[in-house]
Amino acid sequence: MKNDREFYEPYAHFSRTLRAWLVAYGVGVPVLLVSQEFIARAIIKAGTGGLITWLFLVGVAIQVLAALLYKYSMAYLYSAEVEPELNSTWRVKTAEWLSNAIWLEALFDIAAIVLFVWGTFLVVAAVLAPT
Repeated sequence: MKNDREFYEPYAHFSRTLRAWLVAYGVGVPVLLVSQEFIARAIIKAGTGGLITWLFLVGVAIQVLAALLYKYSMAYLYSAEVEPELNSTWRVKTAEWLSNAIWLEALFDIAAIVLFVWGTFLVVAAVLAPT
């Protein structure tokens, strides 16, 4: 079997990169949109500004929530390595479950991507709508 670090390091790199890109997109696009008067007016005219705002806010919130969940899960797992008697606690067992629930991590990412795509589609539709 290969050394697990051969797999972990690329995973950690891609995970950090994707989360950074998603949060940057979710925060940066709305800032860009409101800074462009033409786009802002088109969104207001289309009446989709509130929905677009919520789509981007929820997408970013999902990513922040995921980062918090995994950060504290890893902290509990680290604590259990240092103090093995913690291995029987519900917090460490929950942290182990979370660290193995790759499907949940994928769900967080897919949900944020879907929300951002939906919000972006609404922006493009508003901008391209006939005047």
